[in-house]
Amino acid sequence: MIATWLHKARTNTRPPSPRIVIGLAAIVVLLIVESLIVSDVNRTRDHALEVLESTARQETEAKSRELSQVLADLYVTTRTIAMLPAVRRPAAQNRASDKDDVIDGRRFTTSDAQTVTQLYLHLADLMSVSEIYIVYDGFKPHRGEVPFLMFDSVIVDRFRHLSQTARESTHGHLLGEAPEQVEEEEYAQIVHQLNQFRRDHPTLPAQAPHGMPSLVSEPIITCDNSQFLSTSGSQQRDRTGMMLSVPIYDEETGAFKGLVTTVVRLNVLEARLLGWPNIPVTPEERSLAKDAGLDKTPAADYALTHEASSIAVTDRRNAGLQDILAGNAKAGLTIRDPLEGPMSSSWVLSRHVPQASFDAIHATARHDLIVGSLIAIGTVTTLAVIALIFISQRRNAALLKEQADYDALTGLPNRRQLDRTLDAGLRSATMARSPLMVVMVDLDNFKTVNDVHGHHVGDLLLIEVARRFQKQLRSTDVILGTGDPGRGGMAPSFGRLGGDEFLIVLPGVSGEAAAHSIAERLLSSLAVPMLLDGRTIQARASMGVAVYPDHGETVAQLMRCADQAMYQAKRVDDSAVILFQREVDPQAMRRIRLTRDLREALLQEQFELHYQPVVNLTQERVDSVEALLRWRHPEFGLVSPAEFVPLLENSGVIVPVGLWALRKACKQLMAWRSSGSTIESVAVNVSFVQLSHSNFSNDAMAVIAGTGIDPSRVTVEVTESVLMENPERSITQLCELRDAGVRISIDDFGTGYSSLSYLQRLPVHSMKIDRSLLVDAVSPAGRTILSTMVRLSIELGLDCVVEGVETLEQYQMLREIGCRRLQGYLFSRPLPADEAEAAARRINQQQFNLAGADDCAGADVAHHRHGTPPATVWVN
Repeated sequence: MIATWLHKARTNTRPPSPRIVIGLAAIVVLLIVESLIVSDVNRTRDHALEVLESTARQETEAKSRELSQVLADLYVTTRTIAMLPAVRRPAAQNRASDKDDVIDGRRFTTSDAQTVTQLYLHLADLMSVSEIYIVYDGFKPHRGEVPFLMFDSVIVDRFRHLSQTARESTHGHLLGEAPEQVEEEEYAQIVHQLNQFRRDHPTLPAQAPHGMPSLVSEPIITCDNSQFLSTSGSQQRDRTGMMLSVPIYDEETGAFKGLVTTVVRLNVLEARLLGWPNIPVTPEERSLAKDAGLDKTPAADYALTHEASSIAVTDRRNAGLQDILAGNAKAGLTIRDPLEGPMSSSWVLSRHVPQASFDAIHATARHDLIVGSLIAIGTVTTLAVIALIFISQRRNAALLKEQADYDALTGLPNRRQLDRTLDAGLRSATMARSPLMVVMVDLDNFKTVNDVHGHHVGDLLLIEVARRFQKQLRSTDVILGTGDPGRGGMAPSFGRLGGDEFLIVLPGVSGEAAAHSIAERLLSSLAVPMLLDGRTIQARASMGVAVYPDHGETVAQLMRCADQAMYQAKRVDDSAVILFQREVDPQAMRRIRLTRDLREALLQEQFELHYQPVVNLTQERVDSVEALLRWRHPEFGLVSPAEFVPLLENSGVIVPVGLWALRKACKQLMAWRSSGSTIESVAVNVSFVQLSHSNFSNDAMAVIAGTGIDPSRVTVEVTESVLMENPERSITQLCELRDAGVRISIDDFGTGYSSLSYLQRLPVHSMKIDRSLLVDAVSPAGRTILSTMVRLSIELGLDCVVEGVETLEQYQMLREIGCRRLQGYLFSRPLPADEAEAAARRINQQQFNLAGADDCAGADVAHHRHGTPPATVWVN
């Protein structure tokens, strides 16, 4: 790319643009600085990795030397005892029992015993060994024999000096025997090692004492319980140890005759691995370790192993080292250092440096690289921007102005530009004393397209509508910049206000005939269906027209009047055109006000639910209710549902309001169930707008589950007309609700235009017959139709509810034709929750003796006939 730019610069006769020169210089400088940063960061990272590995190896070697010295002391002391003349001279005979005293029997002198004792105590001071045994060949512990000599005064004294208070706190669970009496595993290992020495090392090595063989046992449970008050409180790990044995050879013949073995707990080696005085086991030791701050030290990553004996000593706090010992370390650095010394050929010290340590160095390098690169980029960019600001200022200003004045989706002038255009047009019209027409266009079905097909299809619809309108307007020279400036001194304008609203400004045009003529041309362009993203869409639009100076003399006045006329057109019919009339202003203002206030009504808790009981004639009680939505406006009072429900649907506010209503109805039902009410279920209704949402069923089920109510106690009512809007989508959504346990009902059955074939496919549990059919049942034909519908529901296995029951005659007729579920003002009008529950109790107590019920219901019926009809709760 740089080479191409340089070539163009050489071949171009004009001097290169300053922006190109500055850009090229900035890129070159940035590349040089970036290469220096990368080199420095890599060098720093490699050095840090080398230091980490070198330090780990040095520390491992130092720890290896320390442990080699410990094991060498252990071996040398044990070998020294094995080479003592006093040990090699006696007859190879062990003691018959603990009562057999070799000193009293003059088989071992007191001075020789003191010599061995001093060696034992010296070794115990070095590393806290447990015991030293001198055992001769032919040892038979199963016959009661014991080693020739044993030295365990350290653990015996420690055991005996346990505080009396601590011993009593065990409540009789103290180990009943001294430590040296629990030695079965040790004796069994001694017999095994005697056999191994006799087989593999039968004679004294020629270079003795150098080259004296040794054996290390597998891990065993030792008799050293000196860190515990009792076996019941001990951990087996802290009594586990090993036995290091050196053979004894006859002083005269050099033949094998026994062994000297030293017993060491493995937690002694663990303490040396950690550099601690001991591994704290008792409460006193843990307290001392905590005071010394040892509990705050990180877990050691060392492992000391004797591969031939399966001994592995690790920090018990670092359980992950077991994978390293097994060779399963997936990452990081593992260092293996064989210990040096006379008997340490099988001992290996391993050190694992976790991958996190290396990752931290790499992360630091990446961070330094990013920070350095950002600083370099920021510095170079800042310098380049400073150099380019003056050069680019005018061009950027023009570009920003264009972006601020035109709609990004359609390319039409936006509201900002239209306001300026209209303001200029009004000034020109005032000076020329000519009229000016404003046409506001709103797509009738835009929200439905968005909900059903998605917003991307809605965007395509807006683009296509703008294209068709432009084409129609261009054909009559009524397009921005192409009209006749002679009419009012300016050209006509067409732009997008936002959403699905467009605005046309027509200088020099007035009159209802002109408005309808222009509207006809625009609406005719929408008559042909649009193919958008594989979907066929039929667009429709409503238009409101306002004229200067008849309807206003300012931008705000004309826009408001055109908006009100457009809303009035949408109420009249799809694709209607209305010229603003002042007498429609109050009603349009109320509609606009309600539309605006609806968006805040939920947050301000202006909605409430009323409930109308449903009577079950079979059980002779109220067993369910229908939840109905009410809006108590702070200024207008109780707004008619017939007025605000369509606004809910058109504005999209129906979605959150529906969720709120469903949740509140379910919670109220839960409260009734807890109080012992006979009300067992609640019915709510769903609109086409809600069914159009792909996540409708999931949202509804989530709301029901969140309240804890059984889904089978919730009935979703859907009208026939809603089902017929999009049968396939409706069936899919309702099947998902049915599968979750929710009951489905067809509302207002008999008033729509659905095919009975759909009734077989719909996942319905019940149907609700509309009140209009009950009113028509006064005639024989109407009664036959109603009776047929009831029998149809019975044959299909569906529950049947007849709504709108208002008189005793209707009640008696419905009983006769077999209808068993009724709803209407004869029983109760819709009431708040507490009053509805009280009405249900009253109906239940009447036991359906309705002789005087007609008078009681009279006021309710009158209110229903002359007041506000009940609304429906909508659910998303």
